[in-house]
Parts: sequence; structure tokens; C-alpha cells
Amino acid sequence: MQIEPIGGAAEEEYSEVATPTELHTDDDVNIGSQDQIEDFIRCEQQAASEGNNADTDSKYTPQIGMEFQDRNDAHHFFSFYGFLAGFGVVTTHTVRTTSKKRNGEIVKVEMKCHRYGKEPKQQIKDLEQGVEEPTTEKGAKRKTNVQVRTDCPVVMVVKEIKGIWKVIRLDLDHNHELSPGNRDQLFGGRKYMTDAEKSMIRTLNDNNIPTRKMIAILSYLRGGLLALPYKNKDVSNFRTKINREITGNDMTKALEYFRNRKSEDPSFYYKFDVDDNMKVRNLFWREGSSLKYYAEYGDCVSFDTTYMTNKYNLPFAPFCGVTGHGHTCMFGCAFMSDEKIETFVWIFETFLESMGGKHPRSIITDQDKAMRAAIKQVMPDARHMNCFFHIKYKCYNKNGRCFAAKEGLQEEFEDRFIPVYFKDDFFPFLQSTSRSEGTNARVKENVGPTYSVISFLKEFQRLVDATNIKEDIADNQSREKRPKELMYGYNVEKQAIELYNRNIFQKFQYQLQQTERLKYKEIEEGKCFEVWPKNNQIYKPYRMRKYIVLTDLTKGKEEFSCICGKFNKDGILCSHILKIIVEEDISEIPEKYIINRWRKKDRKMNLPMPEIVPKTHEMLRYNILSRKAAMLTSKGSKMEETMEYLKEEFDRLDTMLDLLLSTTNTGGEVGSLSVQGSGTVGQGSLANLLELADLHDPDRVKQKGRPALPTRLKPLIEEIRRKMAKEEKKKQNKKKNAAGRGLRKKI
Repeated sequence: MQIEPIGGAAEEEYSEVATPTELHTDDDVNIGSQDQIEDFIRCEQQAASEGNNADTDSKYTPQIGMEFQDRNDAHHFFSFYGFLAGFGVVTTHTVRTTSKKRNGEIVKVEMKCHRYGKEPKQQIKDLEQGVEEPTTEKGAKRKTNVQVRTDCPVVMVVKEIKGIWKVIRLDLDHNHELSPGNRDQLFGGRKYMTDAEKSMIRTLNDNNIPTRKMIAILSYLRGGLLALPYKNKDVSNFRTKINREITGNDMTKALEYFRNRKSEDPSFYYKFDVDDNMKVRNLFWREGSSLKYYAEYGDCVSFDTTYMTNKYNLPFAPFCGVTGHGHTCMFGCAFMSDEKIETFVWIFETFLESMGGKHPRSIITDQDKAMRAAIKQVMPDARHMNCFFHIKYKCYNKNGRCFAAKEGLQEEFEDRFIPVYFKDDFFPFLQSTSRSEGTNARVKENVGPTYSVISFLKEFQRLVDATNIKEDIADNQSREKRPKELMYGYNVEKQAIELYNRNIFQKFQYQLQQTERLKYKEIEEGKCFEVWPKNNQIYKPYRMRKYIVLTDLTKGKEEFSCICGKFNKDGILCSHILKIIVEEDISEIPEKYIINRWRKKDRKMNLPMPEIVPKTHEMLRYNILSRKAAMLTSKGSKMEETMEYLKEEFDRLDTMLDLLLSTTNTGGEVGSLSVQGSGTVGQGSLANLLELADLHDPDRVKQKGRPALPTRLKPLIEEIRRKMAKEEKKKQNKKKNAAGRGLRKKI
């Protein structure tokens, strides 16, 4: 036989539990009213407290020779006895059979009081002398709790004899005080989860439901928190056990996940960057739906790397955009091993490769020199802007006392610099990386820093699916619904309802509403106007300024531009231009000022598709060839001769394509592995390579990223002002105290 300490394979989890009033409810034990139940429990507790001298008629006091169906029943019985007596039960040793026929089954179990064993001598000496544990160079030692031990002799040993488990050794006399009725003593030594509850925890864990919410659900199903036979820590430990099931091959699991997604969606794209030892450094992927979004809305991209969301501490770097309904959409996502120039170059090049080589017009990021250098190298024609949050935060953080000391300087700074910085480039409803950071926040709700990458991939998939559903609902509402009545009854308002998506119309209507608060004056007939806010308003802007609107009101050639630059930035007309349109009796907004991006699906203009660069995605190539083939087959079907000719040409082309595919490594699936020093390995050779070596998980890395305390900026200045006021008050008090001491000396 083999003797094992508990904690390894010896420990098993029981599948059911009964409440104290459900145990041994035989006909000879008549338990009726609440008073009778309490009397019964008091009698059993009294018997339990007497240890070896207990009455042998007690139903819940263990006896030598007592029999059980299995070891779980024995443990359950002894745990309930411990609950009555006031101690916890710990399984200390198990013995397994050496018989090969029984496959190492457990045949003997030793259970003791939770205060078994002796205190370590050094620990006792330190406690008596009041010695504190020294800290190491790596930092403060983790504070942990240890069980107080008294070398309690209480023990119950059960052994399987001819299929029946019997008590063969027993000692019930404690050497310490007991705490009868303590619920933790009843369930502290065993996690009584049913198989159904374990399955539910797995399901909830797959959906990244936090432990506290799991406890709420499980306790509701059990009939209340008091009826739950385990604690938060037990559920948390079981979740850890589940998450460890994929530990050690996380990246291999990720690759398997990507391959499954690829089989479900041929337009799915993924790519790994590994070193010579097959350790993953960087990872990029995008959904098939992201290709559609980028083709239509990829002119503006938000990119952020400030959130660590997995156990490897890899920065999560989402590429986000703005859909035609103003929603956030995901173009792609990356995990990065570091934030160096070459890493950003790999990320950006892979992103463009996945999108058929199409470059964005503008990109907004956090402030990072390496990122800026990589964007300049990979996307030289893109307009790169820094996130205004980071600009303001660093400015206020470094010059906080200056802003706090000079009243109105902060308002002056934001009124001039920030609007000017963002007014001329297309960043629709954006001034920061909030789109990417909003995605970070969504992910952070459900994926913690100890989670595996595969857990994150599933959460990311849910985000993408939620966006697709949200877009479909918005498309349907824009098509099927409209406001019950117009706010003003202008023709341009009716035109906007018919053309704009519902969410964008609401933004347009807000600008139209603001025209009521404006006055205007014609400077040059039909060419130049001044627009400014009225003075008779409760809420006034920080500075009353006049906006210049330049126009050409020639019929059929209407042109409008405003110094505020809102149309250039957001793609909708500002209130200043709308004021001129309304007051000058213009009945229609020119088509060019209702951009295609914000139109309803059925009202989009048929613009020519942009020419695809040679290095295209498989699905894009398929779509282009499908259109060409459809045109040819349409022509070929006109006559018998053209049909026969086209069939012969198709056969010839088929033979040539087979020849080309057999001699050229096309890469097969859109999924690849970039190996340091080896270039990029296509999907065909990738499969062979991975058969020889598994991907290895990355190392942990340090974060640069966003400032550690992302507080609101205005309160930051107010806090500095409060500190300055306190310092000034201290100075005044010191002067008063000094003056008082001088006066007392004179007296």
C-alpha cells in the first residue's frame, strides 16, 4: 500500500450535501416542531462535547466499528459531528491499494481535528519575543494566515473492508476549546458542490462572470446564502482549477481557437510573431466582419496600448473605428510583448496586410515616441494625432501650480488650444483614444489580469458579436422608424431625416436646435457672414466670439465653410452654417455635405470601389474575381458561340491556375507565423512547423502606457489649489505664532 499526504490525488470532492435537519431522519428519530429540532441538536451537541465519554445512543457521535457506504459518507458524518462539537475536520492521509486491478483506489482515510500537529518552534519563539519577519530585497513578504495548532489528538480512521467502510480507530478528546454550531467548521474541510453546480460554475466561468455574482446565483438556487455549503473562496479555488486546465499551452490553444474560427469564417485573419525558440512575442487577429467595417469606415482609426488584460501582462492593443451609426467597431486587435519601434512596425504592417493594404486617412493614439516613429514609417500619409486626454493630463500634471495660481488660465487654455488642435482633420466625434479605451473598459469588466489569453479571445468575440447585433438593430430602426414630428418643420430637417442614420440625425438635430441661440450678420452679400451667440442666455460660452461663414449661394453651386471646422472634423454641418441656411431660405442641403458614411444603407450613393493594391486579402480577391466572372458569364450566355468559346477559355484558365498554384506558395489560409530571422512562414508550412514544435507562452513584460492615476482633469487643478491654500494657511499660522511669541517676550 501507498500512503499519501492530502492535497494531491487523494482529495476528491463530494457531490451532495444534506442540511443538519435532513441527516438520519429515521422513524426512530421523531423531529417535528422547531422546538423539538433545537432540543435534538442541543442533546447531540452535548454528546459531542463529551468526546470519548459520550452517550453511545447519540445518533451523531462516531463509534468504533460504525459502517458507511463509502468514504464520502464517512467524511460527511464526521464533518457534521465536528459542526455539533465545534471543530473543523481535515483529511490528513489517504492510503491507496497497490492492486493493479483496482487502479490505485483509496482504501483508507485518516481524518483529524483542524488543530492537529505542533506549532513550528521558530514561529513560537518569534511570537514570544515579538520578532517581525524581515523583508527581502524583492519587496515585502506576502502576508499569509496559518492555522493555530495545539497537537490535538482527535482522529477518526476509516478503512474499506469487503466493500464496506468501517471506523477502525477513534479518539474524540480535544485539548482546546470548541465552538459548537460554527458553520465554517461544518463545511471548511470539504467543498460540497454538486456536479450540476460544478457544470454551472464552468459555464459562468466561460462567460467571465465574477465570483461574487456566481455565489449570488448558486445561493439563490440553493434557497439562500445560509443554505450554500461552500464559501466564496471555494468557488474561487474551483475557478482557478478550471483556468489551470489550459496552463502551459495557452498559445497552442489560441492557435487552435483561431483555426476553428478560420474554418467557420474564411475571411478571419490571424498572425503570430515568434522568436527562434517558438516563444510568442506578438499576436494579431481580426474578425471577418471587421474587413467589411474597415472597407467602409477605415478612414479614421483609434489605437491604444494602455491596458494589461492577461496573466502575461501583455498590452492589449485594439484598432477601433466609428460606424455609420456612431458606434464603436473593432477593426482588429493585438497583443504586444513590448512597446519598441520594431514591435509597432510589425503590428501596423500586419494590420494593413489583413486589410488588403488600405491605409487610414487619420489615426489617433496615446503619446508614445516609438509608436509615432512606427506610424511615420508604415503609414507616412496618415494624419497622426495624439489623444487630447494625454496632452491635457501631462500639461496639467507638470504645470498644475501655474494653472491653479492664475484664475481662468485653465479655461483660456482649453478654449484656445484644444479646439484648434482638432478642428481641421477628420476625427468624427473623437478627440481622444476613448473608443479604444472604452473597449478596454468593457474587457476589464469580465477579464482579469490572471486570465489566460484564450479567455480574452472568447470575451473579444462576444464584443464583436455584440457590435454586429447593435449595427443590425440600428440599421433596422433607421429604416423602419422616424421621429413622430419635426422639431422646426424646415425642409432641411425633413431632408436629414430621410438621408441620415437615426443616431446621426439626432446629432444633426442638436446643431439645428443651437441655431435658435445664434445671431448673424451679412458682411459681404452672398459670400461672407458673421455668426455669434446671443447675449440674453443663462449659459454663455467662456468667450463670446464671432464665427466667419464663407458661402457661395449661387443656385446649384452652393458652397459653405465655417472657421469652426466642424464639418471637416465630424462630417456634419455646424450650427453656424445651418443658421445661414435657415435664415437665407435655402430649402436643401447640397448632397456633398451629407457624406456617405452617415447615410442610411439604402440611401448611400453608388461610389466607385477604391482600387485594391496588389497585396490583397483572400476574401477581397474572391469578391473582385466574382464580379469579373459574373460579367463574363453574362456576356457569354448571350449566344451559343460565345458560350462555347467561354467554356474553352475557362478550361484553359483552370489548367493554368493549377500550374501556378502548384509552383507558387500562396500561403493557403490567411493565418501565418512570423519567425525571427526567418521572415514569414505561410499557412502551408506553418502547419508542418507546428507539428514539430508547439508555440510557447510569452514572458511577462512591463508597461509604459497611460498615467497610473487617470483622474478627471478639472478636479486635479482644484486639488492643487486646495493644497496651495493649505500651505498658505500654514504660513499664516506660523507668522501668527511667531508674532505671539514675540509679544509674550516683550510682556
